Amino acid sequence: MDSSELWNKSLDILSRREHSVIELRTKLKRFEPSVQDLNDVIQRLTEAKFLDDERFAVTFIKSKSESGYGPNYISQYLRKKGISPEQYDMYSLEIDWEDKCLTQFNKKSRNKELNFKEKEKILRFLAYRGFSYEIIKNALKEHD
Repeated sequence: MDSSELWNKSLDILSRREHSVIELRTKLKRFEPSVQDLNDVIQRLTEAKFLDDERFAVTFIKSKSESGYGPNYISQYLRKKGISPEQYDMYSLEIDWEDKCLTQFNKKSRNKELNFKEKEKILRFLAYRGFSYEIIKNALKEHD
């Protein structure tokens, strides 16, 4: 695959959703380009602002928080995608994590009375979703 085909393929991939640099590089490696062509295309995309890890992080954080995921889950996923914590500030986006946590709790509990075992199950679910103990505790203060 030559450089122009690789450029077109990368634009095709980026037209669907935001990608991190490492994520796009991995996808493009399937087409077996030369290392030089791959590096050139990634550099051109970055310079043209078609590829931006910080923008990817902000978009991903907003999307996942709206889907009910907490900051721990999101941070771990971003690290897996090659985004370092210095490239984003999760708490500057004015997301009310306690409200998101409480919404997930209410969704799971269906606003009924819970016994201890049911409540513990929901708390484990919230921890799995990436909410820290502090966020869960503060969110459930409002609930109890």
